[in-house]
Amino acid sequence: MDFTIILYIVIAFIIGVVVTFVFKRKEKNSVDKSQLTTLLEENESLKTELSNLSTEKESLKTKLFDTENKLGQIETDSSNKVEEIKKKFEALLNEANSQSAKLDSQLKNALAGKIDDSITEQLAEVDKLKKTIKNLEDDLEEANEDLSDVQKKLKSKDADIADLQDNYAKEQKKSSELNSELSTVKANLKEKIEELNLKMESLNFVQEILSAPEVNRNDVKQIDENIAEMKSFALGQLIDCYATLKDRFISFNDGRFDEYKKYWELRFKEWASVTRKSWINGKTTIAFVGEFSAGKTSIVNRILSQDNPSAPQLPVSATATTAVATYIAGGPIESYQFVTPDDKLKSISQKTFTDKVKKEVLDQVKGVSSLIKYFVMTYKNPNLNGLSVLDTPGFNSNDKNDSIRTMEVINECDALFWVFDVNVGTVNRSSIKIIKENLNKPLYIIINKVDTKADSDVQNVENLIRKTLNDEGLKVERYIRFSTKAPLSSIMDQIKNVKHLAEKEQYLSDLGNVIEENLRVLNQQVKDADNEYRQAEDNGQRIDEKFIQQMRTLWEHCNTAASIPHYEEHIFKKDNYEMSQGEYGYLCDVLNESCSDVESMGRIYDEKTDSAFAVQKAWTKVCEFKAAWQRVDEIKTQFEKIRKKF
Repeated sequence: MDFTIILYIVIAFIIGVVVTFVFKRKEKNSVDKSQLTTLLEENESLKTELSNLSTEKESLKTKLFDTENKLGQIETDSSNKVEEIKKKFEALLNEANSQSAKLDSQLKNALAGKIDDSITEQLAEVDKLKKTIKNLEDDLEEANEDLSDVQKKLKSKDADIADLQDNYAKEQKKSSELNSELSTVKANLKEKIEELNLKMESLNFVQEILSAPEVNRNDVKQIDENIAEMKSFALGQLIDCYATLKDRFISFNDGRFDEYKKYWELRFKEWASVTRKSWINGKTTIAFVGEFSAGKTSIVNRILSQDNPSAPQLPVSATATTAVATYIAGGPIESYQFVTPDDKLKSISQKTFTDKVKKEVLDQVKGVSSLIKYFVMTYKNPNLNGLSVLDTPGFNSNDKNDSIRTMEVINECDALFWVFDVNVGTVNRSSIKIIKENLNKPLYIIINKVDTKADSDVQNVENLIRKTLNDEGLKVERYIRFSTKAPLSSIMDQIKNVKHLAEKEQYLSDLGNVIEENLRVLNQQVKDADNEYRQAEDNGQRIDEKFIQQMRTLWEHCNTAASIPHYEEHIFKKDNYEMSQGEYGYLCDVLNESCSDVESMGRIYDEKTDSAFAVQKAWTKVCEFKAAWQRVDEIKTQFEKIRKKF
């Protein structure tokens, strides 16, 4: 087998091994740098082999050219030799003809009897000529044989050249296929290298996030401790206290205590979140959301810079997009931080934030929401005085928790600005669903890049968006048309009109007012219970007096009845008590009245028993309300003590 073919087979085998190796590598989740280096070395080896193959191909071309030249030279030499022999043969033939003419003349002379020594010499020359002719014929025959051999060799060489050309064509085809395969391998290798670079970037990013130092600020720690104490109080002791008072002493929204409890738990959660976030606490906060390439970040940059090119701005590129919700706020220094799901504030470098916080890198990190809740970027910018901006990724994530978490931070803002690219002109249905179910803040619509469309086309897009949102029942405060050429005031005027919702910041004062109101209600209930107790006592006193009066009346009737029979002494019969018929009738009347007195006393006694029970019940109620009031008063004292820490 030809060495070149063996070489091609070896190269093809190597390429097959490399391709198999590359595709198998794709099935792995991570590749280290040493493996990448091996791939690069094998790529260089393939390049070298391809170069060698090209050199061998050029060598084959040169050999073929030389062979063709040699064969042509051989053919030319053979033809020249034949021509030379032919010329010699023709010259000898002419000489032989000449000698033959001389012989004919001499033969005639001989027949005529004219014979001399010249004939003998002529015969000798004829013999010599015959020998020469014989040698020449032998040379000619030999030359013809040589020419035949040369022609055979030429035919053989022609066949070899045809085979060589056929092999060359085949090798050219193989070389072309090899180049194509090598190009594919190189493209796959390049793609793999890019993928590996992204994976390496994402791994480095995760390492930096996991090892990021927690912000060591005493004020942050103190706020966390104070919030934890307030949480223990508001969601623990206070709720437990109200749970025991909800049925008898305090009415919570017509007895719906569970709803009341959830309401105040939500209020605490919102307040705690805002209190921890110094970058939004007390500031008007606006959130931006939009699909990829809608121009959302460019709008945010114009708001931050106020069209001053020297002002710090967010990075914008053709491929980057906000991958995690990011707060941008003013601060004394430039800082890049993030908040973990357990609400810890950690710091990262500016390079990490600008180079690695992008969609391409974070897409490699599955479950990034388990590491980062949102980013916080602060820097000196007078345009951010009293304003905080939230740049969000939208609702395109496959993870439902990411969308809900984005919606939570949006609801901490005072208004939402939803950015649409006029060139897209459609509304994402999943985004509508999430906003419709979760948004409880004013909604503004920005139709961006309107300078790229005719006014009629822009109007058609706006009409479509209006109809879609109206059909879904979404209320929109205002539709804003915007572009890079539009005046910034078209957005800034709307931002200035956004009302800062201080409800979350008023949680403590609202809770204090509720406690005060509950104390007032309980105090009134104590007074009402005390009045009820006093009325019960007064009623009991009246019943006692009535009972005593009835006893006196009975006593009087008894004395009267006892005085009616009078003692009489007799001479002929025994002395005894006697009465007249009239006195008897009077006695019966008095005794009947006494029976009525006894019945009345029974009724009065029952009233007195009921009165005593009512007095006891009223007194118990007074004690219970006083205890409830005292407990709430203690809650108030404890609340005021914790509240002073804020």
